[in-house]
Amino acid sequence: MARRFVHLHVHSQYSLLDGACKTEQLVQRAKELGQEAVAVTDHGCLFGAIDFYSKAVAEGVKPILGMEAYMAPGSRHDRQATGVKDGGYHLLLLAQDRTGYANLLRLASIAYTEGFYYKPRIDKEVLEAHSAGLICTSACLGGEIPTALLCDSRAKAKELAEYYLRLFGPERFYIELQKHVAEQDRVNPELMDLADRLGIGCVATNDVHFLLEGDHGPHDVLCCISTGRLVSDESRLRYPKELFLKSADQMYAAMDHPKWIEACENTARIAAMCELQLDFGASHAPVVRIERHEARRSPPTHREGGGVGRLPKDFQELSTTEGFKAFCSQFELLPYDSERDRDLTPADLKRQCDGALKSLAQAGLQWRYPSGHPLYQDAQGRLDRELQILADKNISAYFLIVWDVVNEARRRGIPACARGSGVGTMVGYCLGLSNACPVRYGLLFERFTDPDRSEYPDIDIDICQEGRQEILEYVRQKYGHVAQIITFGTLKARAAIRDVGRVLNVPLEEVDRVCKLVGDALGTTIDKALDQEPDLRAVYEASPRHREMIDTARRLEGLARHAGVHAAGVVIATQPLDRIVPLYRPPGTDQTVTQWDGPTVEKVGLLKMDFLGLRTLTIVERARQLVRQTLDGPAIRAAVRGSGPGGEGEDHDPLDLERLSYDDQEVFDLFRRGETAGVFQFESGGMRSLLMAMRPDRLEDLIAANALYRPGPMGLIPDYNARKHGRQAVPVVHPIVDRYTAETYGIMVYQEQVMQILHGLGDIPLRAAYTLIKAISKKKRHVIDASRVKFIEGAKAKGLSDRQAEELFELILKFAGYGFNKSHSTGYAIIAYQTAYLKTYFPV
Repeated sequence: MARRFVHLHVHSQYSLLDGACKTEQLVQRAKELGQEAVAVTDHGCLFGAIDFYSKAVAEGVKPILGMEAYMAPGSRHDRQATGVKDGGYHLLLLAQDRTGYANLLRLASIAYTEGFYYKPRIDKEVLEAHSAGLICTSACLGGEIPTALLCDSRAKAKELAEYYLRLFGPERFYIELQKHVAEQDRVNPELMDLADRLGIGCVATNDVHFLLEGDHGPHDVLCCISTGRLVSDESRLRYPKELFLKSADQMYAAMDHPKWIEACENTARIAAMCELQLDFGASHAPVVRIERHEARRSPPTHREGGGVGRLPKDFQELSTTEGFKAFCSQFELLPYDSERDRDLTPADLKRQCDGALKSLAQAGLQWRYPSGHPLYQDAQGRLDRELQILADKNISAYFLIVWDVVNEARRRGIPACARGSGVGTMVGYCLGLSNACPVRYGLLFERFTDPDRSEYPDIDIDICQEGRQEILEYVRQKYGHVAQIITFGTLKARAAIRDVGRVLNVPLEEVDRVCKLVGDALGTTIDKALDQEPDLRAVYEASPRHREMIDTARRLEGLARHAGVHAAGVVIATQPLDRIVPLYRPPGTDQTVTQWDGPTVEKVGLLKMDFLGLRTLTIVERARQLVRQTLDGPAIRAAVRGSGPGGEGEDHDPLDLERLSYDDQEVFDLFRRGETAGVFQFESGGMRSLLMAMRPDRLEDLIAANALYRPGPMGLIPDYNARKHGRQAVPVVHPIVDRYTAETYGIMVYQEQVMQILHGLGDIPLRAAYTLIKAISKKKRHVIDASRVKFIEGAKAKGLSDRQAEELFELILKFAGYGFNKSHSTGYAIIAYQTAYLKTYFPV
């Protein structure tokens, strides 16, 4: 019968610059070794917990989540240097169940937010409060019990063991044994004796820091990168060579002692005790209720909350921006309070949010499409469809929160608008989150979300740079539970070579030469560079020193190097965040940050929003203020000569930039002349040359210019211009393809066009078309090949031959690889137009 062993003490790459195990490779190696489970116990954090959990479940390996905590010598609040263990003693904690997982989240958060001193620390006080559901071991030589024994303090070691035994009980506390250094050999007999005297079980671990036996050298280099030492330094920190993911046979053979055999067997027993199962289907987005502040014949009950608003009888009240703002001011979002609002059921809250969103959006429809507007009926149908999808997916509250933030910003005179796929929603346009009419510009709601998309949609918000912090503070004050989002910098190809070259003491000029040969193209890896660059391959094969540097960098490439803070991302909840995600505090700051990155916090159901400071919005707002301070109303209206919003009437406001028609040829003259200094996205010399060659006369040209002026599609610009000006014929492919590419002269520029062609010609649902676009960028062949078959069948049914359908699909693959998000490009083209509008009519 095969011996069973489970590694319970493992440091992944998220033990930054200390562990060298990538989570995917760790899980695969455990599976290769026939080990049914594996743990990750990073130093003082849970940075990689969900990444590891997901990959392990996908491979059929049982994930055990844990942490090697740092225990403060006294109180976690003490900040006095003792000269000994200021970073704390090690203590291994493993989550046994959901209760243990919740306590692990809380302890990992407290370690950073309350206990950080050299290291993220906890203490006995918080451990006692959060010990349920956790299995504890005495850890490595850095643990308090082994340290006491090394100092010949046997009474102290016994006292500590008795404390942990009382706290966790004999089923959940173990004495940890290891076998790889002389000091451990010295203390192992005493640890075994202590366990026997107190009736405590032993557990064998290997304190894994790297994956394979041959990875010791690269890991040694990684430690030198971390400590700033050279590999040649004699006095530096050195890790034992045994700290790799050993097989069960290797672990059992490490020590010939009955207690060690029992300790190995106990790893499987502990693994069996850990039955944590995580469900990523729950939503932890903020829960809000709605109050409406308007006189009504009968006041709303608390349960109704005034959520379902009534539109004014005279829709003309909503024909101006001020009228729409007045309507919006009647609605107030309030974070749900379990005590105050205990008589409200989830169904009540949902009804309130769905009703309020419908009222606000319907009012916005009257604002955007006044009586008689030719697009009104199309817009109404699309709005109804979108509202139904948002209600069915229970994300009306999300849209209301985004609206609340933007609305509050504008109430304070701080410009704000949506960017990205959120620009493509009719709801967002009617709420004033964007200024791009989705019907006019062919923007797809399905690029944002659809009924079958499980992931939460994402609306990014651009905010005036000067007001961004003010709005972030508003969000914190109102919703209470707000944190920024962590990011992890990785050792990319050239960075890995530079770091490795430095600690190997390779001369800087030689390192620079190798880095230049590797290049800095997007997605470059060292392996790709070796395959594609003959000079690099020649250096690699000719010089043992360079080969060592490059091979070591290859092994370390992609490892997490450091933690940072996302420039714009925040998460918002109406419950304490450390119930959902562990929290982090960058050293020397008072910022509250999640320990998980953006995709992970979204995966666990948190609402993520990006608040980006955009300097152009600040400039535009300042320009408007200066114009108003300099000119009176009649002078402002006279300046635009009837070209501003509302025409030549006395009541129109030429500085209401949200009501521009985006078809003023005097504004486009500025673009055609290339006089775009200070115009958002069109300032560079290359972009000015593009504009003078393109000679744009409609907003669609500016949208295309934004999308085309990038690596990849830039080569299509001459074709676009030649076709626009009749020097080149627009190719005829198929009526469906021709219809969707008409505005870009037969060129697939946008992801939305690709989605529409896949849907219209290949009968691929829009949601699946979006999935295919993502699969193309990630080179997921199985998704691409499955879609190929379906597309060709659909195209043939609509009149294309096998060869034509195959060629068209290949063309789609090419274009989808660099196709741009049209919603994003449209939003930015509108900001550019607004900037140029001010420059045209109110030049400095």
